[in-house]
Amino acid sequence: MKLIKRIISIILTIVSMIGGLINPVDIFEQSKDLFSDTAKASYSELFYELSANEMNSTDTWRQGMISGNGLQGVITSGSPYSDTLIYQNMHFILPNDNARYCPDTSHELETVKQNIANNQDITDNASYDDVYAFHPGGVLRIDQKNRKEQNFVRYTDYETAQVGVRYTDIRGVWERKTFTSQADNVTITKINKSSTDSKINLTLSMDDISTYANFGKGNEVDLQYKKIVGADCEYIAFVSHYPGYENSELKNGGYATVVYVVCEGGTKKIIDNGEVTDEQYCGDSNPAIKIKKADAVYLIAVSDRTYDMGAYGDFDNAESYTLVDELVDKTKAVAEKYTVDDKFDYDKALEKHAEIFSKEFNSVTFKLGDTDSTDSNEDLVGRQYQKSELVSDLMERAYYSGRYAYLCSAGYSTPRLYGMWTGEWAPGWGSKYTMDANVNLQTSSMNTSNMKSTYIGYASFILRQVADWEENAKATHGFTDAIQAPVNTDGDKAVITETCYPYPFRYWNAGTSWMLHPLYETLLCYGDVQIPITYEFDLNALKSVLSLTEYDLTDAEIKELEDKGYLDLRTDILLPLLTKSANYWDRMMSPEYYTDKDGNVIYEKGKTELNEDEKYAILPSYSPENNPANYPSPSVVNSAIDISACKSNLEMLINIMKSIDENADTSYWEELYNNIPDYLYDETGAIKEWAANDFHENNLHRHLSHLYCVWPMFETQDNTDLYNACVQAIENRASENNASHALVHRALIGARLKDSEIVTDSLVGLTNNWIYYDSLMTNHDTNRWSCYCTDFAIGYLGIINESLVYSYTGEIEILPALPTSGFDVGEICGVRTRSQAVIDSLKWNLTEGTAEVKITSDIAQNIEFSCGLSEEIHTLSFEKGESKTVTFSFVK
Repeated sequence: MKLIKRIISIILTIVSMIGGLINPVDIFEQSKDLFSDTAKASYSELFYELSANEMNSTDTWRQGMISGNGLQGVITSGSPYSDTLIYQNMHFILPNDNARYCPDTSHELETVKQNIANNQDITDNASYDDVYAFHPGGVLRIDQKNRKEQNFVRYTDYETAQVGVRYTDIRGVWERKTFTSQADNVTITKINKSSTDSKINLTLSMDDISTYANFGKGNEVDLQYKKIVGADCEYIAFVSHYPGYENSELKNGGYATVVYVVCEGGTKKIIDNGEVTDEQYCGDSNPAIKIKKADAVYLIAVSDRTYDMGAYGDFDNAESYTLVDELVDKTKAVAEKYTVDDKFDYDKALEKHAEIFSKEFNSVTFKLGDTDSTDSNEDLVGRQYQKSELVSDLMERAYYSGRYAYLCSAGYSTPRLYGMWTGEWAPGWGSKYTMDANVNLQTSSMNTSNMKSTYIGYASFILRQVADWEENAKATHGFTDAIQAPVNTDGDKAVITETCYPYPFRYWNAGTSWMLHPLYETLLCYGDVQIPITYEFDLNALKSVLSLTEYDLTDAEIKELEDKGYLDLRTDILLPLLTKSANYWDRMMSPEYYTDKDGNVIYEKGKTELNEDEKYAILPSYSPENNPANYPSPSVVNSAIDISACKSNLEMLINIMKSIDENADTSYWEELYNNIPDYLYDETGAIKEWAANDFHENNLHRHLSHLYCVWPMFETQDNTDLYNACVQAIENRASENNASHALVHRALIGARLKDSEIVTDSLVGLTNNWIYYDSLMTNHDTNRWSCYCTDFAIGYLGIINESLVYSYTGEIEILPALPTSGFDVGEICGVRTRSQAVIDSLKWNLTEGTAEVKITSDIAQNIEFSCGLSEEIHTLSFEKGESKTVTFSFVK
């Protein structure tokens, strides 16, 4: 009998191979029913199976398909007979033994200023004390008897956040589907019996932590963990205690993943899955669940952490864990919620989730060309490889892929370096939130993408950490009633722990303004909005930072906010935070250190006021992560990003003050604005990265921070000299490595400069190498020699939105930087503008020389419309809620 089955399997394999040669789209055609809209889905015909017995490579898990809701998430390998579900929680961070406070170095500030003013190097022996690293939750393995699969496909349905796998073997067609629910905050998996009614036989187990990629490279070696199977095989769990480092707020904490198991028919029993050799393992056995002859299996999973798991030394002997019990109750409640007549209704659970997720995802649609591609992800990437022109099919699918990843990472926070997914210990750069480029690039479409959960999650992310920004300003500069954002945060702590001078993050001045600017743009795009008060941030910890004065909010004022249930973005968040950030800039600048009219930075002890033609000097001043060609320290003076960020901060504050009270006295801030140092230009005419004569340009560098005035700001829109200087600066700058963020940043700047060539060259450089995984998630480097990183996967949205629509209050320009290849015919719908108006539809056709845009305004206003391909200008008057259409003609 076994021989007959084997012969049949071989015949089926040969038939499948022949069929594939005859019609290469068979797999897609056979799987179209999996997707609600084939244009909003992607698939792969390859899978990468994770080993259960030895440490995996990083590349293996990175090829997995992803789902998430901003807090919970999952990565699935899609392996037919040994699939793995790597569960995620956005807040999972692994402690190290570094300090969790900002060292007081304010007493060094004057010495540093003197060194800079005298062109003397700054050195020290301080260590680079990093924040905590992101880490995965438990890894569930679904083992089945290995038979030869055919017609294999794994996929992501972007509309529903559903990932799945379908394949055929001798027992029929098999399917598994998984999604992370927005409605219920759990991850749900459905495993069906086969198309021929073959029953399900499988084993559920939790992988050992030593099999996760990079094991032994980080502090995971100091974890303790157990695997647990509940009575009657109700659930399988992974629970771990964090290292007991004395400095850590998590020294008594831990995390867990619980998978509740629902079977229709069949049997479940506990088995021992063999010896666990990890030194970190504290269990008496290695329990797993064996399921036989089931009609369907449903897995309901959730991951969470606690600060109170008990002492590290007590974990081994504990017989139960409160966190596990709580997660069992949560998953069981979801199972009961969707159980009708003793059957779990997966479709109903998916429907409740999709009511939330799909509405946001579908608020913007994007189309290039006239047909939907049926190519696999890997085939699309292969078509783009080494090509000098953009492939429309890849550009379109990558847009939906990035939109999907962004929405999956939003709502509770904002994307990490890895989005919200990892399958490895010690991820690159800790998969922390790096706020001097990476977070900023990934949030470039936060408002234009028309998904409210993105700005709500971002606001929560800021409010979660902003109390630490006060500590930073006090410790680094001695300033009170002021705030200073760090370069890095792990999501829990945002204190500046990295104080060594080679990376002088203590003098990262522009960060606060840059981090607040997206929320200011939320006002431009949406008008006044409300940020819900949730458990994501502690309102009582914000008594000081949300106060407009040096005195804390009172208990009564906090109670009033709590009773209201939300924070008003304009008055409760931006007004106090921009005020305290302006206080920081104000106290940084003193007449003793000034810039003369010729661009020389001068120190004059005891000087109390500026003379005519003198401006303040901003020092110390840090431009990530560069230093002048003739000066070894990155702590310099008058960095262009600081000049622009200071201007931006004061402009935002003044505008908000006037919007709240048109008679508000803003004269103090206006005077400070007028005394900000001017930009300088080098011998090529380019804007200088440091506006001081003594410091020379260093253009072999990946960062483009000196072009902050272009993007995210708008200073070049009405300043021709500055525009030309910035065009020259970007021409002068060349990255010294393959970091994708350099090209993403360059593309965003090119779009704001309305330069199609810069945008196109950047996109070609990003896509014609191997940056993409088969899931269409991306690597940090264009040649995939670095780590998982969603800078480009998500940052791509901002590039496209900005290239197709430029907007500011009362002004909309369509097609300002249309890429020169791959974008000849297209349509984008739903993009939100910075003029409180929505692009209902923007269609263009270069062959016909036409463009048409339909707009609905949220408010009564006049809007000036232009087109980057035409000289026509139209000014239209709108009533609130009114829609109008504008057409343009042009010669290609």
